[in-house]
Amino acid sequence: MHYRVIFAEFLSGQVWGELAVSDLQFTRTLNAPGAASIKVPLAAGPLDFQALQPWRVLVYIQRGGQVLWGGPLVSYGVDLGAEEVTLSCLGLWAYYRRRVINYTSTHTQRDQALIVRTLLRDFGDGTGAYPWNTGPNALTLDDTFTTGVLRDRTYWRHEWKNLGQAVEDMAAVRDGFDFRIDPAWSAGRLINRFVMSYPTTGEPTSVVLDHGATCDVTAFTVDGSNVATEATATGAGDAEAQLVTWWYDLEHETDASRRIPRLATVQSRTDVTDAGTLAGYAQQAISEGSTPLVVPSVRLYPGQYPGVGDLSVGQLVQVRASVAGWPAVNGTYKVTEITTRVDSSGEDTALTLAPKGVFDRVGSYARP
Repeated sequence: MHYRVIFAEFLSGQVWGELAVSDLQFTRTLNAPGAASIKVPLAAGPLDFQALQPWRVLVYIQRGGQVLWGGPLVSYGVDLGAEEVTLSCLGLWAYYRRRVINYTSTHTQRDQALIVRTLLRDFGDGTGAYPWNTGPNALTLDDTFTTGVLRDRTYWRHEWKNLGQAVEDMAAVRDGFDFRIDPAWSAGRLINRFVMSYPTTGEPTSVVLDHGATCDVTAFTVDGSNVATEATATGAGDAEAQLVTWWYDLEHETDASRRIPRLATVQSRTDVTDAGTLAGYAQQAISEGSTPLVVPSVRLYPGQYPGVGDLSVGQLVQVRASVAGWPAVNGTYKVTEITTRVDSSGEDTALTLAPKGVFDRVGSYARP
């Protein structure tokens, strides 16, 4: 499959050119920026180093007719001996981690998706209520999407809250959401769709990954280091005045078929002043710690379905693998990261997966 590497001016979105590459690697990560590394041989022709400057251009990776990845160039290195340039890029979300909420922004009983879009417009893209907060107008937002989850949030100016962190924190709380940025061609321009999904249990698909047929399940691990039956979340305040909530998974401690002794975890969220928000973090910690993680290592077969362009982070897949007649892996997993490497030997894609059950609501008792 033919790959193209295209670069465009960050501020205008105007496509400036295309790069000849010898190999590349890119990672798409759920609720995070991801990254890309691209090697450009100098023998392929002169590079416009005036244009290829950190944060001045966005670099896009296209496979066939599908744009799979996009984000700013943040650094590059020149190997004079090998006569090649290595471009180091981050996913577009990295830009929003470099913006701050610099005016007080208050939201009362608003859908969390509306809060996110307001924050991105006001403090990230320069298209909201504060026109002097300039930005690249880089995201295409879906104003029809809602989650039905209403939240109260106040971001005080004096806190200088990081914009990306504010969105990621809201995504991580109980009944939060997932997000990713999908680049695409539209009317002859490259756009960046900000895609939110709810609930975080994943987007259903019909994809089945069968070991030996559609993929290689090279190994799997069973990791209990995450398991917790008591989650404490601490918020704003000091000493006895500190806001604290607890959440418990008593069933996991008492069910004779799977009971274990109490295991505790503590999260510190010093900027949280609302007990309900803090409880959401504790509930999420219990959900994520409800069971040991059975995580398979999966590599896709090049040229077969599903391929690198058939999956997106946040989607659900069925994974099946048997060894000597033993069903080692048979379950539903959410794709949390997709890493693809392309070089002279071909294309290699590895998936990072998380069991669907980690994102289901569990827990039966909260202590005020």
